[in-house]
Amino acid sequence: MKRLTVAVLGILAIGSWSGGTTTLAEEPESAEKATNFAVDKGKEGSAAAVALVNQASQLVSYARENESPTAMLAAVQMLRRVRMQEGLAKAGTKELEGTDKGDTPTLETKGKTPAPILDPSQLLAEAKPWAKGNKHLVALIEAEAAKPRASSGGTLGHTTGATLHKDTVQARTVDHYDLTFTGGEIARVVVYGDGDTDLDLYINDENGNLIVKDDDRTDRCAVQWTPKWTGKFRVSVANRGRVANQYALATN
Repeated sequence: MKRLTVAVLGILAIGSWSGGTTTLAEEPESAEKATNFAVDKGKEGSAAAVALVNQASQLVSYARENESPTAMLAAVQMLRRVRMQEGLAKAGTKELEGTDKGDTPTLETKGKTPAPILDPSQLLAEAKPWAKGNKHLVALIEAEAAKPRASSGGTLGHTTGATLHKDTVQARTVDHYDLTFTGGEIARVVVYGDGDTDLDLYINDENGNLIVKDDDRTDRCAVQWTPKWTGKFRVSVANRGRVANQYALATN
């Protein structure tokens, strides 16, 4: 048990917020449009909940890869600390620029993997067979599963807390969300897909300035920045692949 605990802590340390792939956009040379980006780091505030969701989702992936019931238990316990609600609405969808019209997959094209899951009861049910008859582990899983579901109320929403949204971005398509973030407080956005394609994440302010992006070759994206003032930002999730990708988006 101690070895597994150390392994879990190691995963969390490696998967800490920095991520390594996030790129901050350079401030535009033209001063015609102000950029809503503060150089100084803002207050942590509700962004801490998004970081916790990000770490928990990484731990879920580790648990599946290693069929580790203890890692899944730790992930579930982390998720229970975050009172999440759903409710984001897409501002629009458009075809990815540069797409060859004759080679675009149909909208019905789906990948083979299921959508991301962060529901504690489903995760625990998935982990139970991994205990392989270990009575102590089975008892721990059953005890965790018996806990009441957390209320979705409270300090939630993209300006006051953690919001989780699940959706599907079609092949070679971009999903857009228009969200408001508070000036002087850290803003965080996490996107993780089903593993079928490469997803990229872009954040633009209300003046169209690119603020931050994560455009590596995976479908796990994590960005953060501090707005100078309270204002709207466009969050864009781009699917670079040839099949649809079911993803989850978490933000404060």
